[in-house]
Amino acid sequence: MLKHGIGQRRMNSTRRSSRQKGSNLVEGALILLTFLLLLIGIVDFGQVLYFHQVLVERARTGARYGAVNPTNTAGIQNMVVYNTPTASGSAVVGGLTTAMVNVVNTGNNSNEARVVVTISGYNIQFLSPYIAQQFTNRPIVVATTAEGQVP
Repeated sequence: MLKHGIGQRRMNSTRRSSRQKGSNLVEGALILLTFLLLLIGIVDFGQVLYFHQVLVERARTGARYGAVNPTNTAGIQNMVVYNTPTASGSAVVGGLTTAMVNVVNTGNNSNEARVVVTISGYNIQFLSPYIAQQFTNRPIVVATTAEGQVP
C-alpha cells in the first residue's frame, strides 16, 4: 500500500508538470508577441525620425543653394531632390519628387530678401500592421536670406 501511495504521487506530479509546461509555453508566446510588437514599434519610430532628419537636410541643401541662386526655382527643387541643380540621376531620398518641394522667393531686391523651401506630402511606410500603414510627414520649412538679390 505504501508503494501505491508513492506511485499516485508521481502520477499527480507528472500531471502537474505537463500542465506547467503548457502554461510556460503560453506565457512564452505572449511575452514573445509583446516583445516583437515593441521591437517593430521602435523600428517604426526610428524610421520616422530618420526620414524627418533626412528631409530637413534636403530642405537645408535647397535653401543653401537658394541663398546664392534665389531666382532659380527649378534648380532649388532639383538640389533638394537630386543634390544637383539639374534633374539628373536618381533621387537622394526614395519617393521624394520635385512636386513635393515648394520654393517661395520673398522680398526681391531688398534687404529682407528670403528664400523659403518647403517639403510636404512625403509618405513613410510603416512595418507595423497595427499602426496606419502610411504616414504623411509634416511639412518641413527652411528659410534663409537670399544674398544674391540685394542691390
